[in-house]
Amino acid sequence: MIAKKFKLPIQEFYEKNSRSVRGSCFLLKIFRSDALRSRFGVVISKKVAAKASARNVIKRLVFNFIKSHMKQMPINDYLIIVLPSAAKCSKKELLNDLNNLIPNI
Repeated sequence: MIAKKFKLPIQEFYEKNSRSVRGSCFLLKIFRSDALRSRFGVVISKKVAAKASARNVIKRLVFNFIKSHMKQMPINDYLIIVLPSAAKCSKKELLNDLNNLIPNI
């Protein structure tokens, strides 16, 4: 997991203008930020996985990926929305999809 200072308060960012990048399992929304560091948020609905434990596994996977690739990303606010197709993907496919989103930033 990442430190709290790197987490995005998700409720404040649904109405703001953003740039979007879409993968097969994720939608990445990028918001401009005046902060000194990047912040990240992950949204995963019950449509993706009915059980909270399954949603938490995916969320942990995404946050661990972010932790290891944080230095490569420009300073912005990032909101990662997990799409329902992610439920059918393996962990390897999810990580590959996240890897493909980074160069498109």
